[in-house]
Amino acid sequence: MKILLFVDKLYGGGGERVASILLNHLCKEHDVSAIIFNDKLPTYQLNPQIQIDKITIVGKRRIIHPIERIVKIRKAIKENKPDLVISFMVGLNMYVLLTNLFTRKKLILSEQTSIQAKQKISRIITRHVLYRLASKVVFVSESDCKYAKWLRNRTFIYNPLSCTTYSNNKDRENTIVAISSQRRWHVKGFDLLIEAWRKIAQSHPDWNLQFVGATDGTHIYEMVKAYGLENQVDFLGWSDEIDKTLQTKSIFVLSSRREGFPCCLLEAMSQGCACVAFDCKTGPNEIITDGKNGLLATNGDVDDLASKMKLLIENEPLRQQLAVTATESVHRFEKEKIMQQWDELIQLTVGQ
Repeated sequence: MKILLFVDKLYGGGGERVASILLNHLCKEHDVSAIIFNDKLPTYQLNPQIQIDKITIVGKRRIIHPIERIVKIRKAIKENKPDLVISFMVGLNMYVLLTNLFTRKKLILSEQTSIQAKQKISRIITRHVLYRLASKVVFVSESDCKYAKWLRNRTFIYNPLSCTTYSNNKDRENTIVAISSQRRWHVKGFDLLIEAWRKIAQSHPDWNLQFVGATDGTHIYEMVKAYGLENQVDFLGWSDEIDKTLQTKSIFVLSSRREGFPCCLLEAMSQGCACVAFDCKTGPNEIITDGKNGLLATNGDVDDLASKMKLLIENEPLRQQLAVTATESVHRFEKEKIMQQWDELIQLTVGQ
């Protein structure tokens, strides 16, 4: 089978990581190509037999940009002549859907963000109207799938675990870690996390809060400085070996205001971190069973988040118990199991 996958880029994000995992899996049995829209080389490791082509968009005006993108996507589909097209991310999905009105290929769309959050008008139209035209729409949480009742072509497949589990809980640093680019501080709730850390940091001077991710923003730095937390907050920059980074940390915190499916939470649990997360829409409560393999804090409640972080710091037996159970609980997200679900979906879609 010939499969063509569209994704904006193949570096730096959870959805992009999932696309790379899917590409590497599909190329074992199929003729697979990918179209990206970024000049930066992929950083996720890809099988060399996967053909990667880049589409450069020159026009910047509101009218020229969408038309140029649609024209170039149509050209790529006509030249590749795929049996199946897969598109990742809602912004790109809109253009691929509009193009497919002319090419009429079997089309699977992958969503990587929650559809229950506040949306732009263009995304509401895409998800409520255009998505009906796809062969299948894949959500990454059961919650979103149930929410999208207007789509008869919907299903959900969780994102896969991208690393091997690690359960050694010895010699871990007194560190709480959060992961994401600083540029995304608001959606990741890093301001809320700093507020929570401010409440408990002084009483735990031997503990540090660390941020792993691109240092491409200033707001969080300014908050840290304003609160006098410079000695207990570190910015580590991005890590290409996030699993090894997590293996040295004691606690992972997800303070997001919203999520699609938080791959970083899954990775932290797999590497033996005790985890606490806001019970935001969507994802955390489909990964964490509160009190068994992690802790869920009331969404947006800084006091509750601080209380649960404090509990994990002060109660080492609980911390270790949650870490062990977390590592055991993520086996259901292993790549082989998730990729099997993709295989079944693809066969069903093409066979329709």
